[in-house]
Amino acid sequence: MASMSDSFHLITLEGKVCLKRIEAADSSAVAVDFSAPALNYRVTSAVKQQGLSKAVGIKAALRPSVLDATAGFGKDAYLLASQGCRVQLFERNPFVFALLQDGLARGVASQQEAVVAACQRLSLVNQDFIESSIDALGGGGSVDVVYLDPMFPESKKSARVKKDMFALQELLGAANDAEALWEHACRLARRRVVVKRSKSAPTLGTRAPDIQYKGSSSRFDVYLTPKS
Repeated sequence: MASMSDSFHLITLEGKVCLKRIEAADSSAVAVDFSAPALNYRVTSAVKQQGLSKAVGIKAALRPSVLDATAGFGKDAYLLASQGCRVQLFERNPFVFALLQDGLARGVASQQEAVVAACQRLSLVNQDFIESSIDALGGGGSVDVVYLDPMFPESKKSARVKKDMFALQELLGAANDAEALWEHACRLARRRVVVKRSKSAPTLGTRAPDIQYKGSSSRFDVYLTPKS
């Protein structure tokens, strides 16, 4: 049986590595672009990122180290890096990882100093997070925060509005190992695990979140994991 990845391929358009359905027009192709104006507007918009910042635990004198276990197109990781956090991005899908590699290379070479600075705080790992160990992590084998954004089903109406997220949904499908991701995250995170969920989605794991930050369409569930 053909997998969803058999329906996609990578192409180069206007100097960017792009993901495209094989039968679709080039206009449907998507790429990782950390220089995109819409993404960088979010960097300067406190309202749009305050839930993420609070959930991760960013404070005036604290920039926690973050492991993004489900990197996707890296947008949330970039927002955190723009605020001074060092972020490891784990991505197991080879197509998505190739997009991230290309996007990061272009970001580091950008003419925008803020984009370069943020991208220099990002590092990529082409590995399934569940297969990772403490010894495999940077920073002396520890990370303050593990961030999870497991793919959850979205309506086609809302997904098609965001072309890149619709492509990601089609390629990856809904996560069927979200509980295992959560369990492994709780073992590795030194301070907390943050799970991004749609507003109406059930919580993950075997215990209730310690803190929740709710937005208009999504929320952040925070599980404190202080290690002695």
